[in-house]
Amino acid sequence: MQKWGIAAAVAPILLVVAFYVHSWLPYYEADPPPATGEVRDVPPSLFDRAISTYYERQTDEPIVAIIRQDIIAQFGAISPDGQYLAIGGSVIRDLRIASIEEKRNVRKFAIRSGNVDAVVYSPDGRYLATGRGFMSHRRHNESVNLWDARTGRLIRNFPGPKGPETHLNDVTTLAFSPDSKILAVSYHPQPDREDAVHIFDVESGKRISTMHPSSYTNALFFLNGGRYLAFENGYERHFVVHNVETGKQVRLFNLNAVYALSPDGKFLAAGTREKELKIIDFNTGRELKVLETARGFHRRLVYSPDGRYLAAFSDDGLFIWDVEAGEIVRQLKGQPDIMGHWMGFDAAGNYFAAVCNKYVVVWDFKKLVSAKRSN
Repeated sequence: MQKWGIAAAVAPILLVVAFYVHSWLPYYEADPPPATGEVRDVPPSLFDRAISTYYERQTDEPIVAIIRQDIIAQFGAISPDGQYLAIGGSVIRDLRIASIEEKRNVRKFAIRSGNVDAVVYSPDGRYLATGRGFMSHRRHNESVNLWDARTGRLIRNFPGPKGPETHLNDVTTLAFSPDSKILAVSYHPQPDREDAVHIFDVESGKRISTMHPSSYTNALFFLNGGRYLAFENGYERHFVVHNVETGKQVRLFNLNAVYALSPDGKFLAAGTREKELKIIDFNTGRELKVLETARGFHRRLVYSPDGRYLAAFSDDGLFIWDVEAGEIVRQLKGQPDIMGHWMGFDAAGNYFAAVCNKYVVVWDFKKLVSAKRSN
């Protein structure tokens, strides 16, 4: 009887240990990972749909899918047609493709060395680019993989700036030009302030130009049909604009903030260190309005495709703002876990999605804003 008592006491501990081992197994697996470019289908699971349905019923928000991940996710991208999500993370060794309709991961694109630190779809939906981070014990410099978004075929690799090094080839963020012909890649800050943002021709793979931000780059934005590239410097919290062809800096906003540029390039949203959310006229630099003075710092901002709404994630939570009206449409509370590093829209603005630790949440954005109410 005493043995059974000990077993009953130890069993819950063993279950917890097994759960965490299973969760981290995809990262620490003993077998060599598949070769980069191998595409694997993920079999259907009733558990995934049950998880999504359960959380959907816990909220009054118009959630269409909550997609479970087997390991912590941080980065994502939604396909222009709104059908799929590409999901990555600093401990994820392959790119996950999730179907919004099926509410689950449906495919995995294998990446042999490193992990997925950035991901972006091209505006025309043809390509999917992934930026890689490298594990310290592996020397590799295939920093960016370019995939056929439909078939998963690996088209080409773009090298990092430092040959077969490790962290100096880590990618921090990616962006395609509006015509999908140019890819901008931001790398880990280089020594001696060397070039850390590189511009590539997608079709040929050739490097067009380079730029040298003074620090870590958080976000990239193309302007004027791809003639200019703007980026947010993570440490100084500047917003800098460069000429793509020459690589020269042509403009600087020093608002000590996180930023988002409206799709038409007319407005710059800035969440400042003073905890204010400001809208700036991009051409003149004039402050147009202050949406709020928050209690906490803003972490991430993103405009809806029509430029009417602004999603703002801060220490206070995740809010959707009607920019012109200057009011909150909705505070989102339905995510089952903490907000991660990414949120975004499909091209038509039908869906809004956010990475929330081991879940990716997708809302019906049209329904979300139609109520015009604040919770």
